[in-house]
Amino acid sequence: MSINLDSGLWQCFKSGNKGNFIQIYAYLEDIPYNRAEADILFKEFDGQIESFTQLPSHKKEKTEDCSSLIEALHLRKVTVHDYETEDSLVQKAWTFLYERNLFNLKTEDSTYYVSTEGRYFGRLIIPFEEDENFYYFQARTLSDESPKYLNPQDDWPRPSHVLYPFDEDADHLVVCEGPFDAISLQIQGVNATCTMGSSVSEHQVELLKDFGGRVIIGYDNDSAGERGINKFNYLRKVKRMTDLYICHPPLEVKDWNEAHTKGWDLKNYVETHTKKYDYDYLIDHLLTTL
Repeated sequence: MSINLDSGLWQCFKSGNKGNFIQIYAYLEDIPYNRAEADILFKEFDGQIESFTQLPSHKKEKTEDCSSLIEALHLRKVTVHDYETEDSLVQKAWTFLYERNLFNLKTEDSTYYVSTEGRYFGRLIIPFEEDENFYYFQARTLSDESPKYLNPQDDWPRPSHVLYPFDEDADHLVVCEGPFDAISLQIQGVNATCTMGSSVSEHQVELLKDFGGRVIIGYDNDSAGERGINKFNYLRKVKRMTDLYICHPPLEVKDWNEAHTKGWDLKNYVETHTKKYDYDYLIDHLLTTL
């Protein structure tokens, strides 16, 4: 007999029977399948669940005064009004942001930075701010440089420990993959955050579980996004989080920022395309992919 520890699938070579880990657990414990599934999801194996509930909030791990960080990273501010700047680096960053509609033209309060020297030279700095302090940032290349994104080092938090700033008192929250997606949705009046990729972490789910409104997974329409949804739903059960909702970006585009750039009404789209992540959704999703 063999059991795949990654997938949980097993096969008995003598009888030819096979199945998943929950089935064999239910058989060995002589309990119903649903009870076995619940036991596995909520059982505190070696205290692992308790270990990540002790992690600090992303807003308390580290904050850096904006002025001191600007000086340390050699940053220059980039705003919507810099279209006539003579600084070539600022102009390059402004053009990048303008072409992707990442300036909030209604409030004109969108502020980004570009680094003029050091590790992040020539990169667009996307600040994660609260109360005029940075608690995180991402540095995005403005060229074909690899990697596309650089994250802060040293005593800054890990990407899996932060969420892009959002309204904690809103009645909904779209959780998408990257900060440009979250910014695009926020510009159109949709409360949004991001998990720095499509693989949500235990810590991020811990931060989200007490949100009072609907948590809507807005990952991309690809295999990575599908895996991210499955992981999110699993961790939701582990953390005893309330129901999840789903709203993918439109199928005609690759992500929320592209939809925003192409003129989609994202507020109306989210309101009309959000579905509860339940059995009915899974059946409909299965039928549409066959």
